[in-house]
Amino acid sequence: MKNLMIMAFTLTYIISGILMFVFWLTAMFDWLGGLGIILALILSPGAIVFPLVFWFIEGIFPFFYFILWTMAILSFGAVAALNQD
Repeated sequence: MKNLMIMAFTLTYIISGILMFVFWLTAMFDWLGGLGIILALILSPGAIVFPLVFWFIEGIFPFFYFILWTMAILSFGAVAALNQD
């Protein structure tokens, strides 16, 4: 059961990370076009800076991004707690 929980939480934070990366790529593409994708692959979105910039540019607070970020952090913490023997 413990291994199943570790796998589920690991899968959760991996999927959350992939979705946050897609969010980052699409935002950069919308803002800068093809150059945005190249820059998105080179640059890091930053934990707090990107959502704030997104909020100021788009005028919409990125709740989905923060939900994914929170899920990833909590899942990573759960895996770390479950792996302690």
